[in-house]
Amino acid sequence: MSQENVEIVKAMNAAFMAGEYFEALQALDPEIEWQGTKGGLDEHMVYRGHEEVIKGFADNLMTWERLTLDYERYIDAGDRVVVFVHEVARGLESGVELETDTAVVFRIENDRIVQARGYMNRAEALKAVGLSE
Repeated sequence: MSQENVEIVKAMNAAFMAGEYFEALQALDPEIEWQGTKGGLDEHMVYRGHEEVIKGFADNLMTWERLTLDYERYIDAGDRVVVFVHEVARGLESGVELETDTAVVFRIENDRIVQARGYMNRAEALKAVGLSE
């Protein structure tokens, strides 16, 4: 079952990167809880349901002139999947380019993503699912 969870997250990310947002959204449970990135500027934000998640992503994307996400590694953690992401972004107003390595932990139930949380520190993401580097 857990490899199926990895495939669910991979398919969602592929759809998102291809601009197929409706398809990507179908992987999310209607009651999804997407928490802000631990250690990030939005750490205390929580988005619930499709509408809030869409608005949160739209607000975030409007901050950047360019945003590139490279999904480097998917780690099977049972009902959770850890994804290592390499991000490169250029600020819309500042023009400053940022590059960072982050992680996202997705929890899957009944073939749908029910919870997601980003981490600025990959080791913390692994620790959150009981793993270590």
